[in-house]
Amino acid sequence: MDITSDLKDDILNHTKSIENIEVVYKKKNKYSGKLARVQQTPFEITILDNNHKEETEHTVDFDLAQEIIIKLFDGTIKAFKDVVVLL
Repeated sequence: MDITSDLKDDILNHTKSIENIEVVYKKKNKYSGKLARVQQTPFEITILDNNHKEETEHTVDFDLAQEIIIKLFDGTIKAFKDVVVLL
């Protein structure tokens, strides 16, 4: 998944407003939870994962992620999806 300027801006500019981040990988493997850490350069997001008890923190792998959903406290939901090219 490409790290777009919109995705970076939404994460970096709204860190206090983010209620939850959900990351979807292939085979519907999902990680979901509160934002734990953000690193600007290189861009990296770590969430406190609610779904996997053995792994309480999850660092997003943008190369494998297919979709990232950001839920803000005001009810706004923003989704970023990997572009699929059909030939």
